[in-house]
Amino acid sequence: MSEKPTFSDEQLTAYLDGETDHIPADEISKALDRDAALRARLDRLSLETDDIADAFGRLLKSAPPAPELSLPEATADQSSRWPSLRAIAAVAVLCLAVGWGAGYVTPRSDLTSWHDFVAAYQALYVNSTLAQVEQEDAAAASQLEHVAGAIGKPIDLSTLKQIEGLDYKRAQILGFEGQPLAQLTFLSEIGAPVALCIIRKQGEGDAEVELAELHGMSAASWSRDGYDYLLIGGSDAALIAATAAKLTDRL
Repeated sequence: MSEKPTFSDEQLTAYLDGETDHIPADEISKALDRDAALRARLDRLSLETDDIADAFGRLLKSAPPAPELSLPEATADQSSRWPSLRAIAAVAVLCLAVGWGAGYVTPRSDLTSWHDFVAAYQALYVNSTLAQVEQEDAAAASQLEHVAGAIGKPIDLSTLKQIEGLDYKRAQILGFEGQPLAQLTFLSEIGAPVALCIIRKQGEGDAEVELAELHGMSAASWSRDGYDYLLIGGSDAALIAATAAKLTDRL
């Protein structure tokens, strides 16, 4: 039996962009006709780059005017070496996110709550942001202990690893208005990035789970025992709702 041809993500992305000069386009086309796994992989790459472009378009509205730069005119040979529009969008999103975090980008006027800011940040996530993240339990537990300590709330690693439909990836500390904000990230079974964010509650009282759509993503928020929670990511509202209902009793 002949071995299936293998193609890199870069080749498949170029194929999606129609840049066929330097890739085996004919081989990819033939392989797509008979390889369902390759078709699924191409679809996933298409969704990821579309997500990047969408996120870039949303965040570009909040960016300050870019300075005018004069660029040398590219020759015919040079033009084939310029990156694709998808690659440019990905780099621009990254630069814009860094500028935002450093305070160089004017905040959007429609971002009024910490939910809005978390959603805008989560909109930048794509499958490949988390797909390669792998940690030994000891390292993951140490990282989680540091993050949990920052918000003053113990979080058990086993609880996060046993959430049905979500694969736990990592924890990190963000911040909102001087308060530490814990972000715990997952991938769903179909590869959608999902985040659980936790911050100390301002004021008293608990709140039941409330479902919403933020920046095109399914979300659920609630308050319990002095903390506010936001679970957000992907478009599977049923998964977000079911997970939020379970987490209210587990955390």
